[in-house]
Amino acid sequence: MSKLAKLHGTLALCVCLVFLSAVGGHAAILFEEDFEGAIEPGVWDAPDTWVLEDSGGVPGLGNQVLSIDGGEAGITVKNDFADFVYEADFKAGDSAKITGFVFRAQDNANNFYMHQISCEGSGHTPNNMRWHWKVGGGWNVEPIPFLDNQTVQPEVWYRARFIVEGFTFKVFVVEKSLEGQADMVQIGEWTDDKNNGDGFFASGAIGFRSSGGEAMQYDNIVVADSLGDIATPVQPRGKLATAWGIIKTVQ
Repeated sequence: MSKLAKLHGTLALCVCLVFLSAVGGHAAILFEEDFEGAIEPGVWDAPDTWVLEDSGGVPGLGNQVLSIDGGEAGITVKNDFADFVYEADFKAGDSAKITGFVFRAQDNANNFYMHQISCEGSGHTPNNMRWHWKVGGGWNVEPIPFLDNQTVQPEVWYRARFIVEGFTFKVFVVEKSLEGQADMVQIGEWTDDKNNGDGFFASGAIGFRSSGGEAMQYDNIVVADSLGDIATPVQPRGKLATAWGIIKTVQ
């Protein structure tokens, strides 16, 4: 084989490896939900308090959103989420001004992580990322203030991104009206070391939790396996996407 042919072969191999590397960088989608239709029993183990309501024509939300006020935790039937990126649009109601995201649930009653984004004016700890773990039915909470004096307002739609790796949780937010125009801002980070220096739950279901008087809404859920670059919707398909792009998550 001539040197030129060998060079062409080497270049072709390099191009192929670069292409495969780029393809491999795309996050695999583990779960997605846009709440267009019904709350499906084969997808969700949800309390009766979960209802679908009109989105009010908010751009990017499609026709329906999930509304919750009480009922405690509702979780996915899929229960093997370990390390992942979990994104959702959310709006905290003006009554309690908090939201509740559930992680690695073993069941919907007694064993899971539940982290609240506590908004401006909340009667709990305003503008805090309130990190919770519920073990054997007992609640524990470790409130940690938002970073860099960031605030999140009730009655405003935001997009949240939780990066879950090992027993460490990082959360980022951006106002929905600014999505695609402004960077997500990290508002908190927490590591569960409460189980004799280790964490409690290595995998499980995801979902949401609300107690009475804690009205909140959610939409456009995406769970992906990537912990660095995450595939993010760049073109609407109602609400979720047919095309996915890669953006860099600041960690």
